[in-house]
Amino acid sequence: MKKGSILIIMLVFLFSIFIGYEYFQDKKATTSQDALNFEKEYEKLNNRVNSNNNKVYPTVDISSDNPIKYSSYDEIFQILESGTGVIYLGFPECPWCRNLVPVLLSAAKEVELDTLYYLNISEDRDLLLLDENKNIITEKEGNKKYFELVSKLDQILDEYILTANDGSEVKTGEKRIYLPLVIFVKNGEIVGYHDGTVESQEDPYVALTDRENEELLLSLIELMGKVSPSVCDDKC
Repeated sequence: MKKGSILIIMLVFLFSIFIGYEYFQDKKATTSQDALNFEKEYEKLNNRVNSNNNKVYPTVDISSDNPIKYSSYDEIFQILESGTGVIYLGFPECPWCRNLVPVLLSAAKEVELDTLYYLNISEDRDLLLLDENKNIITEKEGNKKYFELVSKLDQILDEYILTANDGSEVKTGEKRIYLPLVIFVKNGEIVGYHDGTVESQEDPYVALTDRENEELLLSLIELMGKVSPSVCDDKC
């Protein structure tokens, strides 16, 4: 083979490697930006004090290589209507969410789930209070998209109940999305959901024990198995 031909082959080979590397880098940058934002969003509260109760936020350690995708109401609606996926509703200031998130990400990694659809609805919910006569007062209006989501999740939501100063409960006549909430959807059908962490955790500012962590992890893995293509279901 002539030297010129060898040189051409080498140049083509090196060019192919360069193009492949650039493509990989571009794709990595595109797909990982949400992961980096999520890591920053949650970890920035580490070692900081919640001004509402003077307690230190639970510390979270989140890998930048996580499957979080910042979602929208419309995308969540599409999944609930005809799609498949795992939806995480929460927000970084929520202490229960901060206990759940590291375990949720570990479960996703365990079953090789490549996407977790994340939506922060904390500012979209309505806030109802009771006056001294136990009359319901709307402190803050919820937005239209939130109430549409409540309607779509009606079957799995608890009632919005307020507690009066004397300990009695007052029903508001509506459902509420309490956070954190993880929803598992397959072909537009809710096949499972998980709210909070584990029943034995009473104070979200006290870290999960090893046993509680394992209980939560196994529960989430089992639920993810119902939607993840990498895990066999009862039809395998």
